[in-house]
Amino acid sequence: MYRIMIVDDEPLILAGISSLLGWEDYQCRIVGKASNGCQALKLAQQQKPDIVITDIKMPAMDGIQFMREAIEGGSHASFIVLTNLEEFSLVREAMHLGAVDYLVKLELEEKSLVGALKKAMERCDYNRRKGLMGEEEFSQDTLEEKIQNYFRKILVYDDHVQAGEPLLGIIRERFKHVAVMLINFNYGYEGFSPAFTREDQKKVMGFAENIINGMVKGFFEHSCLLRRDQNGFVLVLSLEGQKEYERQIQVMSCKFRQVMKDYFEAPISIAVSSPEGELEDLLYQAMSAMNQTYYEGSEHVVFYSKLCEKDEKHSSNFNINFLKKDTEAAVAHNDSRQFGLIMDQVISLFEECMPARPQAVNACSNLYYFILSLIENREDNSFPYDVDIISHLNRLDSLKSILRWLEGFRDEIIKVLESSREIRVDKHVEMAQKYVAKHYQEKISLSQVAAALNLSSGYLSSTFKKQTGIRFSDYVTEVKIHKAKELIGTHQYMMYEISDMLGFDTQYYFSTVFKKITGLTPKEYEALQIKKGIL
Repeated sequence: MYRIMIVDDEPLILAGISSLLGWEDYQCRIVGKASNGCQALKLAQQQKPDIVITDIKMPAMDGIQFMREAIEGGSHASFIVLTNLEEFSLVREAMHLGAVDYLVKLELEEKSLVGALKKAMERCDYNRRKGLMGEEEFSQDTLEEKIQNYFRKILVYDDHVQAGEPLLGIIRERFKHVAVMLINFNYGYEGFSPAFTREDQKKVMGFAENIINGMVKGFFEHSCLLRRDQNGFVLVLSLEGQKEYERQIQVMSCKFRQVMKDYFEAPISIAVSSPEGELEDLLYQAMSAMNQTYYEGSEHVVFYSKLCEKDEKHSSNFNINFLKKDTEAAVAHNDSRQFGLIMDQVISLFEECMPARPQAVNACSNLYYFILSLIENREDNSFPYDVDIISHLNRLDSLKSILRWLEGFRDEIIKVLESSREIRVDKHVEMAQKYVAKHYQEKISLSQVAAALNLSSGYLSSTFKKQTGIRFSDYVTEVKIHKAKELIGTHQYMMYEISDMLGFDTQYYFSTVFKKITGLTPKEYEALQIKKGIL
C-alpha cells in the first residue's frame, strides 16, 4: 500500500480530494491530513508518507517551504502540488525541488488525480528499489489508525479492549482529559418526502467526515473522529490545556453547523458529555444530552453538565387511538375537510402532551400504517408506500420536526382524498351515462336515474353539470335525438313510430324537440338526407 498525506488550508479541498477516489482501488491509504505547512511537517515526520499532495499557498508555512524542509529532514516522499492558475511561478519552483506533477484546483478531476498519482507511485517504486524506503515502514499501520481503532472498539462496537503498553501510553498522554461529542445529521423531509436518499446520505457522510476532521484540528490538538452510523459521528476531544473548552466547542460547533447547512443543506444536532469519567460513561452522557435536543431543537449545543434536573412535561403514555373511528369514517367518505380537522387535533395533542421520542415515533408510525391500510387497495391510490417509515421518523431531530412531518402527512392524504372524490364523481357521471344509453327508449327522469344509482337527485344534477357542462335532462334529449337520426336514416319507420320508440309522449312533442336540437323537423331532415343522396 502507498501511504498518502494531503495538505491544504481549505477544508472543502481536503474533503474533496479525500472523496474523489476509491483510494484502496489504487493500493493507497490516506494516513494524514494537515491544514498548513507546519502541521504537515510535523505529521510527515510521524507518519512518513510515501506520497504527499500539498497546496502551494498556505498560512504559517507554504507548500514550497514545507517541501524544502521535509526533504532536508530526510523525507523521500513523492510530492504532487496543488495550485491556482496564477501561481505557475511557484509551480516551477516546486518542480525544481522534485515534485512529480501539479494539479490546478479548478480543473481537478478523478482522471487528472489518477495520472499524477501514477507518476508518484513510479517515483516511490524507484526509491524502494534504491533502498530509500523500507518495506516494513510501508506496510505498517499508522499510529493514528491504531488510536482510532482503539476508540472505535469501545465507543462504536461496545467492546472491551486492552491496548498494548506503548499504544496505551501514547493514548493516556494525548487524551488525559477528554469529552465525547455526538454529531447527528438530521436529513429530515421536504414536505412529506425524505430530503435525502440513502445514496445522498453516504456521500454527505463521506464529505462531512473529511471536513470535520480538518476543522477540529484548528480547535483541539488531539481528537479522534469515528463514524457511528449512517446518521452521525462520535468525536473524542482531548481537553488538555483547554481552560474554556465549552466556549471552544461552542465556536467549533457553530462552524460545523454552518458548513453542513451551506454545502449539504443538512442541519445537525450536537451533544457533549462532561469532561470526567470512563469512555463508556461519557458516551452515555452524550447520548442523554442528544435526547434533550429532541425538545430543544438543533440550534444549540447541549452539554450534559448543564441539563436541567427538573421533570419534563412530556407524556410517556401518549395515545391517539380514540381518533381512529372518526378517521376511518372521514377516509371512507373521502371527506378531506373532516380528515384535516382530525389531523389538526392530532397535532394539537402532540404540542400539548409533548410525547417522548419513542412514543411520538410509535404514534406517527401507527397512524401512518392505519391510514395506509384504508387507502392502499383503492385503484386510484397514488400515495407512496414507505416500508422504512420508522427509520425516517427516528432521523427527525426534534419534536418540532415531527410536527412538520405530521403536517406534511396530513396534506398528502388530503390530496389523495380529494383526488379520490373527483375520480368517484367521474364514475358516477359515467354510470349515469351508461344508464341513459341502456334506457334511452324509456321516459328518463333525473330522480329515476339517481335512485337507480343510490344517489341524491341534487348531487347527481350538480356533479353531472360540473363534469359534462350540460344539464342531465339536456343530455338525455341529445341522446334521444341522436338515436332518432339513426332511425330516420334507416327509412324503415314512420315518424310516430320513432316517437313512440324513443319514449316521447306525442309525435308533435318529438317534432318540436327534434327541430329545437337540429333546426329541422324530422320530415325536413329526412328530405335533406335523400337530397344529399345518403338514402
